[in-house]
Amino acid sequence: MPTLGKLASLHLAALGLLAVLALAVFSGAAAGPASGSSEQAQAPAPDPMAESPIFAEQREDARKSREALAATQASSGDPADPGARTSTTRGGGGVTITPPPLIKDAYCVVDCVTVHKATPGAVVRITGRYMDAVTRVIFPGKDKKIRVKYRAKSSTAVRVEVPHGADDGRPYVVTGDGDKSNRAPFEIKIVSRSSIPKEVFPVRGPFSYGSEGSRFGAGRPGHIHQGQDMSAECGTRLVAIKRAKVVYNQYDDGGGNYIVLANKGENTSFVYMHLIRPAKPKVGEMVAAGEPIGRVGTTGTSSGCHLHFEYWIGAWQTGGKPIDPLPYLKSL
Repeated sequence: MPTLGKLASLHLAALGLLAVLALAVFSGAAAGPASGSSEQAQAPAPDPMAESPIFAEQREDARKSREALAATQASSGDPADPGARTSTTRGGGGVTITPPPLIKDAYCVVDCVTVHKATPGAVVRITGRYMDAVTRVIFPGKDKKIRVKYRAKSSTAVRVEVPHGADDGRPYVVTGDGDKSNRAPFEIKIVSRSSIPKEVFPVRGPFSYGSEGSRFGAGRPGHIHQGQDMSAECGTRLVAIKRAKVVYNQYDDGGGNYIVLANKGENTSFVYMHLIRPAKPKVGEMVAAGEPIGRVGTTGTSSGCHLHFEYWIGAWQTGGKPIDPLPYLKSL
């Protein structure tokens, strides 16, 4: 039989073994979470900008802009445009993507022969997207390209004066970073100032003089018709007949959006009524023959899309008198 001393020794050995096993189990349990924490800390954190729906929308908009630019370049066969690029900057507030300017159209608005025939010194309006970054407009010249600073700009349009020495061609724009736009889709021809017409017909599209009810002097509730109605599709472009000064540009319950032009060097005024939206020129501005005024509409008291046109001798509504404009319109 084991002695009491041997039993005590065995009991102590057993306790020691249990202590070692308990320590091992405890160490393993503690190491598991620590190891997991280490692996979690080393995993790459997701990029909040890459997952941002705003950033995704900006990238998609830039992609569409580049595709539209490429399509325009392909259709125009312009070898100079592939140098355009998209500028991307990243600051503390996020990512800003600035696509190159994209020209939709370019046309003459002041001192013009037609919308695509301009004179030296004429004002050309270039429309499109991302135009607020434009710093220069490039015109073709007889010997070299001519760089011109804009006169006014917004995100959708730039106004620029045609430089002396400019030649026929399709202008384009550049930004301060050197990004180039596509070239204008239509050529602007440069002609002499003597080619500017003295008078042009105001409605630039299909129209009709209508029936007797559209004529000057036709009966109206409480008054007589003081002008000539010309029916045309809403949105048909309207232009100034001759060089004139804008004296009114506002809205009236009867005439809707209307504009009154006092003709330069004459004691006559022309009135355009029912425009689809307020006329482009501002009060006090001079407009040239053929310069865009607005578009046919049906605002105010109107039963359909048409231009109500009045011809006044003297000041409109303040001492002058209206006359039948139809003979004059038919002479243009």
